[in-house]
Amino acid sequence: MALIISEQVTRKLIDMPRALAVVEKIFRDRAANKVRSLPRYRLRGNQKGLNMMAAWHADWNLFCLRFYIGGTTNAITLYSGRTGQFLALLNASYLAGLRTGATSGIAAKYLASPRARVLGVIGPGWQATFQAEAIGLSAPVQTVLVYGRNQVRRRRFIRKMQRKINADLKEAISLSEIEAQSDIIVLATDSTVPILDGGLLKDEALVISIGANQVVKHEVSSDLIRRMDLIVTDDLPTAQNDSGDLIAAHESGILHWDDVVLLDRIVAGGKLNHRPKRTLFQSNGIADDALAVGHYVLNKVRRKRVKVRKVSEI
Repeated sequence: MALIISEQVTRKLIDMPRALAVVEKIFRDRAANKVRSLPRYRLRGNQKGLNMMAAWHADWNLFCLRFYIGGTTNAITLYSGRTGQFLALLNASYLAGLRTGATSGIAAKYLASPRARVLGVIGPGWQATFQAEAIGLSAPVQTVLVYGRNQVRRRRFIRKMQRKINADLKEAISLSEIEAQSDIIVLATDSTVPILDGGLLKDEALVISIGANQVVKHEVSSDLIRRMDLIVTDDLPTAQNDSGDLIAAHESGILHWDDVVLLDRIVAGGKLNHRPKRTLFQSNGIADDALAVGHYVLNKVRRKRVKVRKVSEI
């Protein structure tokens, strides 16, 4: 019997602190070669596109297929690696944002300065709520500066996050203010042109880009990438296919793929002894993270005997 797990159930069974723990573990397992994965593939139709990615974990002998169509369908499916049995279909509307935020939280834990006190958020939408919560739990953030072109969305974001983050949330009046005052900057936008060039960055800064996960999307300029001492990503093949800013920097000769470091290697090695002053983390959203949160939720459903729909065939 396959389980059909709703968004409502996933919200009850996993929160950000637990997501941070399971995502950190999946990065350790990835570094130990316990995880195999396929990068995102995009199949274009006339109006919409289907996005797919997959991963397998050796210890769990579990396959994960994540697929989504922007704005409509968002799902994780899990399969037994031993029998091939279809085990579960999970609504990933909540899980997708949760695990993406958790990945940034892990990046902040290992890459940000221990003196980081100010988080700058650019693009105060739904995804940014997960980003701010995860980074607030992972770094010693005391102030969150929020910038977006829409004042109503900025203020709505601040009201919502005041209940989740133990920090002082403030509106920023410009991108320049965010860049000059923040120790950690997270960009969560749909921009197709670079919006941050790094000219005002502090001497020690971590920049996290999550929106530039397609060739046509851009959040940071090649000048900012040139100013970085370290470039980190979650998966190199995915970055080479999808990371608009890194691809542009590579094509212009600013970035060499051999110089890009994988987050799992840093997590496995522990916090950096010789911390680079300026670091860019390019988050792509990979199947490993979806496998981590999906596996956790499935186990919780089984152990707690949560009432979910069961089907004998699909």
